[in-house]
Amino acid sequence: MNDVSANPLIIALLAVLRCLIPLLIMLGISYLLKRFGLIKEPPKALDEPDYEENDSNNLEGDQAHD
Repeated sequence: MNDVSANPLIIALLAVLRCLIPLLIMLGISYLLKRFGLIKEPPKALDEPDYEENDSNNLEGDQAHD
């Protein structure tokens, strides 16, 4: 009667498109927001000082407790 078998390649293609289309839409919106200046790059992180070189009283990174 109604023997309809779906091609596995078409099913796989539809599954991939179901994931890729929203991803491409989100990336496009993000690109447009950056281009219009509504999203700015985050500020650069400050370099953390190296405490091992600066602290001569510090033994193996532990603070001395008196």
